Amino acid sequence: MLAKIVDFILGPDRNLLDAIKIIESHRIQTAFIVDGQGVLIGRLTNDDVRRFLLDGGKTSQSVMDCVNRTFRAVPISASKQELLKLFDLGFAAIPRIDDKGRIVDVVTADSLPTEGELQVVARARAPARISFAGGGTDLTRYFYEREGAVLNAAIALYSTATLTLKSAPSIDIYSQDTGKHEHYDSLGELLDSPIKGLLSSVIAVLRPAFGFELFVHSDFPVGSGLGGSSAVATAVIAVFNELRIDRWSPYQVAELAFHAERLYFGVAGGWQDQYASAFGGFNLIEFGSEENFVNTIRLAPDVVNELEECLILCHTGVDRNSGRLHAQLRDEFQKQKRDEPHEMLTALSRRMHRYLMRGELKDFGSCLNEAWTLKIQMSPNVSNERINELYAAARSAGALGGKLLGAGDGGFFLVFVETLHRRSVTESLHKLGIQMRSVRFEQRGAYSWRTRTT
Repeated sequence: MLAKIVDFILGPDRNLLDAIKIIESHRIQTAFIVDGQGVLIGRLTNDDVRRFLLDGGKTSQSVMDCVNRTFRAVPISASKQELLKLFDLGFAAIPRIDDKGRIVDVVTADSLPTEGELQVVARARAPARISFAGGGTDLTRYFYEREGAVLNAAIALYSTATLTLKSAPSIDIYSQDTGKHEHYDSLGELLDSPIKGLLSSVIAVLRPAFGFELFVHSDFPVGSGLGGSSAVATAVIAVFNELRIDRWSPYQVAELAFHAERLYFGVAGGWQDQYASAFGGFNLIEFGSEENFVNTIRLAPDVVNELEECLILCHTGVDRNSGRLHAQLRDEFQKQKRDEPHEMLTALSRRMHRYLMRGELKDFGSCLNEAWTLKIQMSPNVSNERINELYAAARSAGALGGKLLGAGDGGFFLVFVETLHRRSVTESLHKLGIQMRSVRFEQRGAYSWRTRTT
């Protein structure tokens, strides 16, 4: 606690004996003189009194005859660091004053307050991804009896979640991406709600035992083909993970996201997106009935930098429903009973992995064309006239390969072009009104941190 002001101060109309009583009443042995408005005039210490009496002064005289007008005071806004420095210089008691010079309190070394605890906000960020090859082999209905493999990489486009705890049990969920606000008086009300969005589905899986406010926003549009819904789910799980003592591993985060997105929310799809967002970086992800395994790929910085320069993200201008497309692919796969395209995609993922590890980017880029051809073989609904026009223009201008990201029919199209032809490709696509953006990879997966509110 701060020292009480009344223990230290007296008015100018008091005599020296009154000052001595105040000085001797506490171990700091200091008194502060203030005028009628509380403005600090000066101070008195044992040494000041002793010198005054030795010079012939009387205890009945006014404190103003003895006051020491040379004193150190600090504004009420002075930092703890400033106060510590003054104490280290030997000051025993430091008055704090307002902007009018009025004394507010007196701080001593043993009453120096610690900084008040502010409310903590947890934040988390999870990256989106681009898939180079193997999409479709990460579907449980395929790899449960066969082996699947996907080659993908996290990119520097994120979903960010912010979590603020409440003393009340109520839950508020805000999504900037959809413009929706969900309110529940309790977790029980959320669990009993018949209609759940993606965010509330994640909460239903996590079942936190406290009230909170959750805000989520993303750097990418809905239906982008970048695994965006998985990045959103992963970011939300990661922000709750920030509050845990026993942290979930990236595998556990990814599997919780799969649970929430695929099973609870009910959107059809594969497993690669959640792992890519949770782990980050470049990964060859292997899928099997007993275990999924993420093989993290460590590339030389020069290879990563050059690959970024060779890739262009092209927005088709069409948003797509990945759940509906995955459901169509499932039905077509069950009807056709054809494994060849999936087996070839699995083998292609492994081949592209080797090219990437060796820095053989020209061969890697050409493989994207193979990946796209195989993807089209799996379903005619993957492409459309706009996408075909985009890819034909890019290839004619010098692109080595490319493929649509995500389930198909819209979102982003990834183009690989050697830097020698990049300008001609971008000019050709610009004439078609295609919006383009560079690719920047993200080595980190989902991560979280805490910050204090003001």
